[in-house]
Amino acid sequence: MGLTKQKVLTFLAQAPDADAQGVALAFGVSYSVAAMGLLRLVRQGLASRRRHVEGRVYRYQLTERGRSRLEYLEERTGDKNLAGDLERGT
Repeated sequence: MGLTKQKVLTFLAQAPDADAQGVALAFGVSYSVAAMGLLRLVRQGLASRRRHVEGRVYRYQLTERGRSRLEYLEERTGDKNLAGDLERGT
């Protein structure tokens, strides 16, 4: 089914300060797929990012808008495993 917006939002809700490597490992996707998916969430205002102390790794957190979208998706689908593909930007 691939990496979906709802899956990543759920992951961020459960693992604040996650990084792209953690998302990649959790979902069995490449680092670049995870990083691009997270960047899309940031651009949509659903997540925020900040550089880790080392300055090379971004840490991601849900925004209030992201929490609201996650609630909407969960209500709409009735299944925490379904949502629009990140690649589609839904």
